[in-house]
Amino acid sequence: MRKIEESKQFYQQVYSLSMEDMMDIWIETFHPFGVVLVIWDAGSHFKTLQECGVLVSQINAWNSKVLTVELSNIQNAFMLMDKIEESEFKPVMHIYETGKLVLDNIEP
Repeated sequence: MRKIEESKQFYQQVYSLSMEDMMDIWIETFHPFGVVLVIWDAGSHFKTLQECGVLVSQINAWNSKVLTVELSNIQNAFMLMDKIEESEFKPVMHIYETGKLVLDNIEP
């Protein structure tokens, strides 16, 4: 049972949520049946991503920390991940299929 913290001024509950948990929820909600490559910290590397074949426009990206790329199949996701890793930009990437995390490129 969690302890509810109370201030003398107002009632509050505080939760901690990781970016990965939020991405899991995003993928489960908006891409439950597809294949998605998630590219973290993509905001300052649009030119490199465009050179790798990602159809991204800086005009539509706002303050993009995460970019999701829906692909037709998991082989295309692996090929795109490999192509991005060959560039000078080495982002953390995750591949999801049918709403579940399949692979990431985070070294143990």
